Amino acid sequence: MGLKTQIVDYETGLKAAVIDCCDDNALVVATHPKKTYENKLMFFSNSDYGIDMNQDASTSGTPELVHNGIDTILWTATDIVGGDKTTFNSTDQAYAGTHSIKVDNAPVDDVFQIAKGSDLDCNNYISLTMWIYVDKDWKAGDIVDIYGWDTGTGLQVGTTVDLSDYFTYNVYDVWHKITIPLTDMGDLSGSTINAIRIAQTADEGKAPKYYLDTIQFEEKTGIEPIEYTVKPELGTWLYISKISMSLADAYAGTLISASMPALAYNQLLGEAALANGIRYQRVTDEVVQETLIIRQLSDYLQFPTSSISSAISDGTNTFLSINSDFIEPIILKAENDDSLRIVITDDLTGLLSLRFAVGGKVEQRE
Repeated sequence: MGLKTQIVDYETGLKAAVIDCCDDNALVVATHPKKTYENKLMFFSNSDYGIDMNQDASTSGTPELVHNGIDTILWTATDIVGGDKTTFNSTDQAYAGTHSIKVDNAPVDDVFQIAKGSDLDCNNYISLTMWIYVDKDWKAGDIVDIYGWDTGTGLQVGTTVDLSDYFTYNVYDVWHKITIPLTDMGDLSGSTINAIRIAQTADEGKAPKYYLDTIQFEEKTGIEPIEYTVKPELGTWLYISKISMSLADAYAGTLISASMPALAYNQLLGEAALANGIRYQRVTDEVVQETLIIRQLSDYLQFPTSSISSAISDGTNTFLSINSDFIEPIILKAENDDSLRIVITDDLTGLLSLRFAVGGKVEQRE
């Protein structure tokens, strides 16, 4: 037996009404947001360079060569755990010379080491670079870690980083340059090491087959990699729903027929594709959750929510803006030190302007 009920306002005695709506019966109600938000537009910024990213962050000086597939005798590579899946002088692929390091479907916990035989003072270097060629099977769940090592103490030096956070791991059969700022590797940037180690830490089914070549530490001369960030203010959460990249270059930018903008998919306006790329990362609790490398326009435009929002030219210079909407807002929490960051490791002074901005809302938490 059903129970007869009514919704009644205790002050006025008014009863809630039921109406015929949308092929069903429903209550007429009004809602009011429990929380209030403030619209927020922000540029990625750096304390030294402000919001302008068309800076020169390329490396120079004399690198410390680590390994090139034994095209020349450099540091010594040896297997630490496992090893039957690693070849240190493979002739299958090479970025430079004729040899590279081949890692073919290494099982989880396989580790190999490249040792100098003497100490390297990392205070003199700004980044660790290498070239990587993925033949097949690198997936989202694969983790290939690299870290510093001291063979004398048998201890790790600094922080472990995942190689897939520094290149587009699912683009196969091309050579990608990886640039890892030593500051990303924690205490390693100010320490002394005599080896590096590379480990297959996790896999998603079958582990990848890949090649490494021209591994080296870049000397600390000139400008170091430049990091631009967006962070929530203390006591707030920042909900980001849109990100945009705007750039300008001395580039005509219009087809003779004027039918569409003259934009090459494999360039950044008039600039050739970048060697390292513009690295976008989302960081939560000091852990990188997402990475995107932008070397050319198609790297950004290939995503389903990205589109060109404006493209203008005066026949000499061209300005382009690309927007990307998030299906669900990214939430950055101040108490977790969450951030979005963009790292520049190329010479971008050929561009007249380069900026990234976000749009969203702020929630006051305190």
